[in-house]
Amino acid sequence: MQTTTSTAPLDRQTLLVAGISVAISCYIALALAFQRSAVPDPFAVPIFRHLVLFQDYYALLPFIGILALALLAPVRALGVLAAAWCGRHVWAVAFATTAALAAGTHIVYHSHPLSMDEYSMVFQSITFSEGRLTGQFPPALIDWLVPPRMQGWFMRVSAETGANVSAYWPGFSLILAPFSFLGMPWLLNPLIGGATVLVMHRIALALFDDVESAGFVVLLTLASPAVTINALSYYAMPAHLLASALYVLLLLNVTPRRALLAGMVGSLALVLHNPAPHLLFALPWIAWLAWRPASIGERVRVLGALIAGYLPLCLLLGWGWPFFLESFSLKQPMAALASPAGAGRMALNSLLANSGWVPGSNLGIQLLGLYKLWIWAVPGLLVVAAMGAWRLRRKQGYWLALICSGLLTYFAYFLVRFDQGHGWGFRYFHAAWLVLPLLAAGALQVKRGQSPLQGYLAGGAILSLAILTTLSALQVERYMARHLSQAPVATKGSARVVIIDPASGYYTWDLAQNDPFLRNEVIQLVSRGSQLDREMMAKNFPQYLLLGAERRGTVWGIGPP
Repeated sequence: MQTTTSTAPLDRQTLLVAGISVAISCYIALALAFQRSAVPDPFAVPIFRHLVLFQDYYALLPFIGILALALLAPVRALGVLAAAWCGRHVWAVAFATTAALAAGTHIVYHSHPLSMDEYSMVFQSITFSEGRLTGQFPPALIDWLVPPRMQGWFMRVSAETGANVSAYWPGFSLILAPFSFLGMPWLLNPLIGGATVLVMHRIALALFDDVESAGFVVLLTLASPAVTINALSYYAMPAHLLASALYVLLLLNVTPRRALLAGMVGSLALVLHNPAPHLLFALPWIAWLAWRPASIGERVRVLGALIAGYLPLCLLLGWGWPFFLESFSLKQPMAALASPAGAGRMALNSLLANSGWVPGSNLGIQLLGLYKLWIWAVPGLLVVAAMGAWRLRRKQGYWLALICSGLLTYFAYFLVRFDQGHGWGFRYFHAAWLVLPLLAAGALQVKRGQSPLQGYLAGGAILSLAILTTLSALQVERYMARHLSQAPVATKGSARVVIIDPASGYYTWDLAQNDPFLRNEVIQLVSRGSQLDREMMAKNFPQYLLLGAERRGTVWGIGPP
């Protein structure tokens, strides 16, 4: 990549990319506008559709504006300079990224797990930080603390003992546990975001042996809101992205030792929260290792080392955790579950229940997911990445593995019976997101120094970082603030128990977040009806007075009646 290309006259290729990107963006805008017109109340649709139609939609106008502004020579020149700087000063970029993301967890994300997906993993990390496998709630309060609609999906509970545990695989919670112990669970994903910058830089150096191309990959990664906004959250997706990047880096110049390390990274990725993201990403790489040009003995040694890396953690957590979850929730003696066949059936049932794999196709959901993938990336990135996939499809096998990882991750979710729910960008694709900037950089390597397209995409990245990331952060902060404001409040006394009416707001049951051992100063419950609520309070909290009753719920505590 040469900086002189940034001021070169626009060529046909660059104009074609710009034209296609504008046309697709306009189509998405029209498609979403049509769907919006059929929704009289933005808060009367499921959260996935709400975020696409009433948040992502508003990014399309600046998105199209960036596609136009990036054609200007000064913007292209600035983009190329920024990419080159990122390539030469990657550690400074990583530190600045981590610091900015850490601040964003407080300013934008309010240091609060928004969804039950996030809360359940933070919950489990706190449990682990106490040296325990399960939390403990009073059995009489289970259905108020964990609404029945959440039981089995996000949390497993025992009505008899009050024990409770996250329904997800525990890998991410284990990594998060030290941060929860220190009272800083918000710090993990910013650190992962900074580490992702470094690993993407190393992958690009390994692929292209070019500092400028490595900086280009780093800039495209940082300037895509899907990466930065997710790194403000409590989702496991940033960890999936980093694990995928490490997996690729280790396998590019594969040796048995590197394959062993890749297997260890892959085993952790399998149990982060759900095995599907890594499984889909890794299958093409395993196939490439099995069929790449090498002696049979070398392939056997590499695959054997890879499997050896996978086995220990997969057996301990991949097999053991589903067994623990099923035995925890089933009302039968542990002795009846002790056979290997029974344990295997439990692990498979847990996998299917958590992943939601069923025959069928959800084309409409996947199209909305594709729209989200488009809107939450640097403008033009997906078009250039598609060019790279086409041009590189016959090169060395790892390029084909990279392409297939992206395609398999996207199309496999046609078999999932539900959408991603909450989430920033297309969360289902996030583990494979790294293929986009790498393929885009690969496309530009084909005609390195001969086309202004690299300046165009880099200029768009600079504008995306300044405009789209800022807009996304403002939208997320506004959504978080609105969500938190739905909790009932009392104007008098000191609150001790808050009972939230789930019918009074939008996804208000997600507000019922408590310490695994109920050490909160204020306990948050989900209403089961006013009569049952009053009976429960009289039985379990007779010392508390009703401080306030409103549409959003009731507040109980200490103070004047």
